[in-house]
Amino acid sequence: MTGDRLKTVRKYLKMNQQEMGDALKVNASAISQMENNHIKPSLDTLIQLTKTFDVDLHWLLTGKGDMFMKMSSKRSSDPSKNLRKLKAFINDELMSLVDVKESNLMAEAYDIPVMGEIAAGPAVETTDSVLDVVSVRRSMLHGTIADYICLRVNGHSMEPDVLHNDVVIIRKSSDWERLNGAVCAIRIDGSITLKKLSMDNRRKLILLLPINEDYAPIVVDPNDHEDVSLIGSLHYLYRKMN
Repeated sequence: MTGDRLKTVRKYLKMNQQEMGDALKVNASAISQMENNHIKPSLDTLIQLTKTFDVDLHWLLTGKGDMFMKMSSKRSSDPSKNLRKLKAFINDELMSLVDVKESNLMAEAYDIPVMGEIAAGPAVETTDSVLDVVSVRRSMLHGTIADYICLRVNGHSMEPDVLHNDVVIIRKSSDWERLNGAVCAIRIDGSITLKKLSMDNRRKLILLLPINEDYAPIVVDPNDHEDVSLIGSLHYLYRKMN
């Protein structure tokens, strides 16, 4: 399937899902869903892949021939014939993508991969590995599925509202002022944490507040870090009941 071939290309290029997503201008969770054949890559994504890494589009769509155009071009004896075949394959793929899009629009739920962990305590690094998959009703999401990221909580600083091992759905946003006072996911030098956001505009500091009184607030001076960025706010959480 196309997703399997996408994964083959990524592994060959020794890239993780975040790096591949950056190159193709999609998020890492979308790459994961494509590779696991939960969604089909758009034609724009496939074309971007061919332009960026010289991957043969015919191979991507059919699995036939060589992975890279440099290899296949040496054996191409009739360019016009190959072009006609490629156009036919692209047309078939477009029709398939339309069917998938209509199917997704009619679906009552989306499957969202749990892409690593988020700390409820000191910030920890996340990974591009899929820990689990949760089903989310369409009515719970605003915008598109690409506007969200799903992570598992590791730690106790947000208890009792958010528990260790809860799965949180974060709605992406970089609007610090609008999310002031909300429970947010914040990246600090490559690691992420879940805290209540409080902006100290006078001192130009960011306060990350726990709910659990046993934990101390985290005071962040952006000047002391290479990267302080807002991922988004807590939109929903899932909790397994034992």
